[in-house]
Amino acid sequence: MTARKEEVTFTNGQLVTIGNTLAAFKLKGRASLGRTWLINHLEDLNKQFNADQLATQKNFFKTDEAGDFIYQKDKKTLILKDDYTMDEAQKEFDQLVNEPVSIEISSYSARMKALFHALEDYPYEMEGQVAQVYALVFDQFDKAYGKGE
Repeated sequence: MTARKEEVTFTNGQLVTIGNTLAAFKLKGRASLGRTWLINHLEDLNKQFNADQLATQKNFFKTDEAGDFIYQKDKKTLILKDDYTMDEAQKEFDQLVNEPVSIEISSYSARMKALFHALEDYPYEMEGQVAQVYALVFDQFDKAYGKGE
């Protein structure tokens, strides 16, 4: 029998919001260690996402000999390469933002389970974006651990 792979999955566009929101939660012990580990992995994924965004920009927008972007006269708007439209570039960026990324958490299962249980019994009220991020993260942990733990 193969061990079940425990992972959480988010999108590139959610990484910063999740990390920032989790950082504000009041947690102790292993749950806090699990949160720190998860935030570090979210940051690593976000660095890769930023590199992918830059590579995509360089694919669609003009650069000079030094590799720096060329701007229109307003010094804010990038100039598209002749072969592309803004709709094509936007579609590519949207796909990148919505691309799912997974973090394998099996190796740190004790810490991650502690974080899951701390979130499950989190005693503080939440609203707005914090509540949405909480629901998103909790759902991912519930998929990883909630059934047959």
